[in-house]
Amino acid sequence: MTEMVYGTVPVRNSDPVLPRWWQTLDKWSLTAILLLFSIGILLGLAASPPLAAKNGLAPFHYVQRQMLFGGLAMLVMLVTSMMSPSLVRRLGVLGFLGAFLALVMLPWLGTDFGKGAVRWYSLGFAAIQPAEFLKPGFVVIAAWLMSASQEINGPPGRLYSFVIAVTVVGFLVMQPDFGQAALVLFGWGVMYFVAGAPMLLLIAMAGLVVFGGTFAYENSEHFARRIDGFLSAEIDPNTQIGYATNAIQEGGFFGVGVGEGQVKWSLPDAHTD
Repeated sequence: MTEMVYGTVPVRNSDPVLPRWWQTLDKWSLTAILLLFSIGILLGLAASPPLAAKNGLAPFHYVQRQMLFGGLAMLVMLVTSMMSPSLVRRLGVLGFLGAFLALVMLPWLGTDFGKGAVRWYSLGFAAIQPAEFLKPGFVVIAAWLMSASQEINGPPGRLYSFVIAVTVVGFLVMQPDFGQAALVLFGWGVMYFVAGAPMLLLIAMAGLVVFGGTFAYENSEHFARRIDGFLSAEIDPNTQIGYATNAIQEGGFFGVGVGEGQVKWSLPDAHTD
């Protein structure tokens, strides 16, 4: 990643492999990732035991799963950091295509787990959300296309990346998953801005997003219900917004102590939220 953003870091071929690898690493990003992962583990220790008890599991079952899959993700990240940018691009494209195919097949093979939006595949031992695997691949392929468009006689990469972004957003909205759709669109907009997009065009895109949000509110009961629940002065205590409000009111700015919170006992998805 450091090489992609700042160019190749000068290293001596005579240096051992690990020191050479360490010099090319984006240390700020690595530090931020490790910090976020550590905070997630701490939050899991506090919030997930009630759900584990409710499901008849060991108190820290979900924390152990988080550490297991997080460790595997760290391993994949470290292996990827040792690859060349060209290999990362190829793997990103393959990963995007696989995740996009899984996204397209969700209406027929996916499940909503009773939450009103078909976003997951149930494998029995785990659930997989294709959108989470699609986003990294989308960033790689969109950035690659935008970069290629700046080369002499290069392809119209910005247009291609926009078509891909709109297609992905369309399938996400069909689930419906407006949060992930907004993230994909926002990510594409940031990359387009960095690639030198005219400010007027970005303003027009922002207006288009507002129009799309208004259209979704008028035509999607699921989306309208979430927005109304967020903006309503009288919050239903049994909704996600209600649980969040109660948690903030109970804990205040400094909380009530490690493991002492009570709202977590009624959260439907404490181990993920």
